[in-house]
Amino acid sequence: MKVLKIIADPVKLKRASKMLRTVSHPSRLTIIDLLLERGKMSVNDIQEHLGISQSNTSQHLKALEDVEIIISARDGRKVLYYIHNTHIESLLKCVNECSI
Repeated sequence: MKVLKIIADPVKLKRASKMLRTVSHPSRLTIIDLLLERGKMSVNDIQEHLGISQSNTSQHLKALEDVEIIISARDGRKVLYYIHNTHIESLLKCVNECSI
């Protein structure tokens, strides 16, 4: 069996572990999927789609920003969120294919 390079790099292993823990929440997976599909979205647009409070949505967005999956940019009065780490799409495809 081939050993993955991530195991040989403790820093990379720690970052990967934190990122996987962060995306493991259903709301966060939904946010990522939404942003991959629609591009930039405001917190209100995301909140309406999820059907959860704005503060809860903001907490999820902050967690995804902390692991650099998404970033935000101001557009006038709105803050728009979008995917920063485009490799996340491959992870979601894998999760979708591996889920039974």
